[in-house]
Amino acid sequence: MTITAIFTGIRRSIRVAAAASAAAAIVSVTQGVLAQAPGPWKPLFNGKDLTGWTIAAGRGGGGGGAGSGTPAAPPPPANWKVEDGVLVGGQGGGRGSLVSNDLYKDFELELDFMLAEHGTECSAELIGAEQTNASKERTCLYNSGISFRTGYQLNLGRREAGEYIGIVVHRKAPGAIRGNVLWLDRGDDKFPNLRKKQDWNQLRISAKGPQLTVFLNGTKICDVKDDPTDPAEAKWKEAAPLSIQWPYVNAPGFTGYVKYRNMRIREL
Repeated sequence: MTITAIFTGIRRSIRVAAAASAAAAIVSVTQGVLAQAPGPWKPLFNGKDLTGWTIAAGRGGGGGGAGSGTPAAPPPPANWKVEDGVLVGGQGGGRGSLVSNDLYKDFELELDFMLAEHGTECSAELIGAEQTNASKERTCLYNSGISFRTGYQLNLGRREAGEYIGIVVHRKAPGAIRGNVLWLDRGDDKFPNLRKKQDWNQLRISAKGPQLTVFLNGTKICDVKDDPTDPAEAKWKEAAPLSIQWPYVNAPGFTGYVKYRNMRIREL
């Protein structure tokens, strides 16, 4: 074999090896992109009824109880309903969150919401040993929220009453209200005029591993990393149903509402 033939063979081998390496790199990158690509968007409601959701039992109840000789009557179910494609809660009696049948861990959720806003003498101040909210009108505290991964809740309320649109958990930690109500991020506390009052507001919630992000009307209001280490919070890292809180405030005779629409979700 001549020297020329030897070098030709070497060059050919180098080209083949380079092509194989490039092809392997392309396959690796493609697989990585496919692995990271979000899933398709899926509607959370069919716009007609509560198919795919369950109304959880509410707390409290009336009649019977200790000393009466009869057990306490269970509370009536919450009257969640769908009107013209809009999910409505807070109307009528009863209590109980609306819980999805499907489980979600890493996801992106988009929705519009509107919350009844009554009461003008509102305050975010906490007073006394019990850290009671100082609002003169209890209706200021009317709120709803969306819970996910068992332990996290995106609270939906009025910032002027300390019911921020932000991420809250029940955890014993320094700074926790009444010992175990801890704001991981107070969200729109930093944006006084961002929430549209008595109007539709757009939310986007992203949960990817320990990273929790929330956008309100196109503005990022929450950006927090939470990686629980307490064994009691181990489930906070696992898939769980979404839960929409029935709006409530301790103001007898008051009837408000919370409305949701355009709810869709995709897995990350």
